[in-house]
Amino acid sequence: MKPKEYLDNYFYSKIGKKNMQKLKNINLIEEGILDSLDIVTISVEIKKKFNVDIKLNNEKSMKIFQSYEKLLEKITK
Repeated sequence: MKPKEYLDNYFYSKIGKKNMQKLKNINLIEEGILDSLDIVTISVEIKKKFNVDIKLNNEKSMKIFQSYEKLLEKITK
């Protein structure tokens, strides 16, 4: 599974098909799409599937989860 496919599937299950378009233009945390459990879950899954470690102990890393594009960019680096 590719990173974009993983993220799309995850968010599709959370917000549904009709909201996927606006996903890329909003703050995922402020809009309530991602909560703390989602962040931990995604971080663990990304580590397992793509061998990318996102540290959750600093503000810079947490900002990655505010944006779909930033999250996808981090996974595909």
